[in-house]
Amino acid sequence: MGDCYFLAALSSLAEFPERVEQMFVTKEINKAGIYLVRFFLNGQETPVIVDDHLPCSKQGKPAFATCRDGELWVSLLEKAWAKLHGTYARTEGGLPCFAASHIMGVPSESYNHDTVEDPEEFFEMLKSADKRNFTMMAASHGQGESRNEEGVISGHAYSLISIHEVKSNGKRARLLKLRNPWGSGEWQGDWSDKSPLWTPALKKEVGFVDGDDGIFFIELEDYLRHFSWTSVCVENNDAKYAHSQLYHSFGTLDESPLP
Repeated sequence: MGDCYFLAALSSLAEFPERVEQMFVTKEINKAGIYLVRFFLNGQETPVIVDDHLPCSKQGKPAFATCRDGELWVSLLEKAWAKLHGTYARTEGGLPCFAASHIMGVPSESYNHDTVEDPEEFFEMLKSADKRNFTMMAASHGQGESRNEEGVISGHAYSLISIHEVKSNGKRARLLKLRNPWGSGEWQGDWSDKSPLWTPALKKEVGFVDGDDGIFFIELEDYLRHFSWTSVCVENNDAKYAHSQLYHSFGTLDESPLP
């Protein structure tokens, strides 16, 4: 089903387990199988009740999104998202920032890579967002979810997990760490899992793990070439902040905290 934009937003949110937990009013598995979750439609807190009766294939397996470790939260949130739309079919297609804003109730900003005039300024903005623990997502060019020679899936949404700046052979490398919400299928170019550019020291520095888990690193220039959009949600996740926030110095080099 084509709701990868929604799953990419959840995958990015999963980097901060406490934010996932905040979506659930019902926090424990119960015999009734009924759960209350909350979204923020257009900034307004919106409760949604769902049960754990999930669509299944003829083989008796869940038909849509699941967690590799068997946890239920992704399936429940996907079902709640479908309930808000009236059916699973109506959730097909969208940008990650659209889903993330309704999931978290915070402002989001999307950057079209065709309009990025200064890659260095763009990278510094991403570093600032990463430092502030903002939730970030990416979308690839095209449509149809076909895989190109470099392993990027067209018209697909990815989670942007973290930003890294390293030294490789005396040169500066600007790396972005992404996750395919499908849990497999990765970039195959420079800085991919099998790339000779990796050294043991660099792997340790950025937390590199070799495996077909959907997580990969990509250099900024390749990222801008193979991906079309970057979405960033302004999320401070501090108890004193409400879910109505104003932009403050976002998109600049100002490292001051949000008011």
